[in-house]
Amino acid sequence: RPKGETPSAQREGSPMLPPGRPTGETPSAQREGSPTSLLVIDAGNTAVKWAISDHSGRHLVGSGVQEHGSVTDLQARLAAAWTSLTPTAVYGVSVADPSVVHAIERAARTVGGLPVTWFETQRMFEARGVAQPATLRNGYLSPAQLGADRWHGMIAACSTYPGESLIIVSAGTATTVDCVRAEPPAAAVFLGGAIAPGFELMRLALARGTARLPLVEEDAATVAPLPYPATTEAAIAAGVFFAQLGLVERVVREFSAELRHAQRQPPRLLLTGGRGRALLGPLTRSLLPVAAVSALSLENDLILRGVALRALSERAPSPAEPTATGPAASGATLTSR
Repeated sequence: RPKGETPSAQREGSPMLPPGRPTGETPSAQREGSPTSLLVIDAGNTAVKWAISDHSGRHLVGSGVQEHGSVTDLQARLAAAWTSLTPTAVYGVSVADPSVVHAIERAARTVGGLPVTWFETQRMFEARGVAQPATLRNGYLSPAQLGADRWHGMIAACSTYPGESLIIVSAGTATTVDCVRAEPPAAAVFLGGAIAPGFELMRLALARGTARLPLVEEDAATVAPLPYPATTEAAIAAGVFFAQLGLVERVVREFSAELRHAQRQPPRLLLTGGRGRALLGPLTRSLLPVAAVSALSLENDLILRGVALRALSERAPSPAEPTATGPAASGATLTSR
């Protein structure tokens, strides 16, 4: 969104972490694309995620992930993963380093001879030609500063839960908490949000920024801790977990109180990202009993779904401007390196 979005001084993002073990695509990503299939890409801070979208934009029929690892061989790894895919077009969002973006573009060109259309953030999204249209207005003071990944996650969320106020939590390298207020029949409004270091960055910061605090195991920081940790490692893990939990709870309670004051329904809470599942249980126990949210759900591939919905919307004919379709009509960037 974090997170393309360059120059980096004007875009959201977070520092890259040490590369992890590259992982290949899931078996379902091996399926060949249909005549109308789209390859959609989310180039994040530490990994590249992709999927093949069906004709509706609401279902992903294949998905995969590659951690950045060594950027020098990222192109080859992506090209190998995409060999059996036959998309008709490629769309993506990026908060990654330009070298990662270039590797993606070269891989797409090598496999299918296709350029990548990179979507940026909009002032307004108005869907057309999709099963459940959504309209979303960007409330950022400088809309272009908002991470493209966050924006497209909100597009998917508004399309999935039309007419509902939403809080979208993306727990990845960074943790973002975004508030969308429903205004039917007018467009939903993205009010703003919070950005904090994610689980991984918090535990790394403590180890690197102090003389004696250890680097706790990655999994330890994502398990709901005991109330009173009695070792240093357990105390760090608890601090990281409670910081993530407290951030979300604070935003939820503030937004819920505002909606209640306006005599509106409480927001629905959506969790996505690699660490979203770790927060689901504790947030369910703390927020549902006090009716701070209407419901909670874990949403897979929310950003990719948003990219697919926007791509299909922009490929659909426009009644007002029948020839103004595709990236040139929407401010998207077409690349063909």
